Amino acid sequence: MLQSACDQRNQNRLNPETMSSRERNSSSHTVRTGRWMARRDEPFAIFVFGMRLNRLRGLPRFLWGLRVLRRVLRDLNAHPEHGYLTGRVYRAGRTLIAVQYWESFDALDAWARDHRLPHRKPWQQYLREALDDGAMGLWHETYLASPGSWEGVYLNMPPWGLAAGVEAVELQATKGSARERLREQRKRATQAAAEKPPPPPP
Repeated sequence: MLQSACDQRNQNRLNPETMSSRERNSSSHTVRTGRWMARRDEPFAIFVFGMRLNRLRGLPRFLWGLRVLRRVLRDLNAHPEHGYLTGRVYRAGRTLIAVQYWESFDALDAWARDHRLPHRKPWQQYLREALDDGAMGLWHETYLASPGSWEGVYLNMPPWGLAAGVEAVELQATKGSARERLREQRKRATQAAAEKPPPPPP
C-alpha cells in the first residue's frame, strides 16, 4: 500500500522534474557507440544522497523534499561556479537517490555550508521538525577520488555518470586491463604535477 501510494502520487514528479536541465539534456543525447571512458586528471568528489519514505504518513514531507530537490538542482545547473560537474537522480522503490560529481571536496563543502543557497533553510527545517520522526529518512555519503583510484567505462551509452560532466575518450580494444589504465592515470597525474609551475611568491 505504501509503495503504490507513493508511486501513484510521484511518478510524474520524479522524472524529469527532479533533474536539472543539464541532466535532461544529457539523457537525450545520441548514444555513443563503442567503448568510452571518462577522463579527468584532477581529484574530484562524489556526493551521494537521498530520501526514503519509511511510513505512509511521511508522504507530505517526502513531496516537500522533492520540491526542495528540484529547486536545488535548478540552482546548481544555473551556477556552474559552485563546482558542480554533473549528476543524476534515480529512484529505487520508496527511495530517491541523487549521485553528484563535484570539482573538489572544497567546492562541495563550500556549497553545503553556504546559507544563501536554497538547500540550507530546508535542511535546518528538517532538523528542527523531523529529526526524531521516522516517517521519512535522509542520508548522504561522500567519496574523494584521485587519479588512478577510479575508472568510468561506458559501452553504447549516451553521456552518463561522470562522463556527462567531463571529457570522454574512446577506449580502444587494445587499451589494456583496468589495472593498466589506472596505472596510466596515476602516471599522467604525477607528470602533470611535476610540470605545474610553482606558485608565485607572496
